Amino acid sequence: MLRCGGTRALGKSQAGSVVTLRGTAFGLTGKGAQSYSQDTSGVPGVAENNDRFGAATKLVDTNADGRAELIVGAPGENADAGSVWVFKSTSSGVTPTGSFTFGAGTLGTVATRAQLGSTFN
Repeated sequence: MLRCGGTRALGKSQAGSVVTLRGTAFGLTGKGAQSYSQDTSGVPGVAENNDRFGAATKLVDTNADGRAELIVGAPGENADAGSVWVFKSTSSGVTPTGSFTFGAGTLGTVATRAQLGSTFN
């Protein structure tokens, strides 16, 4: 998986995007690579300047089904409050279908410049 948090998406500076690469027994391959941004159909939100979508990424099997979900951070979302997206995985790989996002408001907090999603440990 490649992350590209500082890319120009549809003329928007620092909007960000993420590219997923498939793996084989011989390593990574570009075959089946997918790119996602906030402007991708099925992904909640809209790409804006300085969102930095993809500044942090992590693969985690959150539901113990044997497939890792893609977690994507956008620390610049909502005036640097930040947000996190969760992309589900299928046998074909990561999908934007059914993806969801959460930020400070979802968590019930007020985050001024918290930059949620800037890093995942």
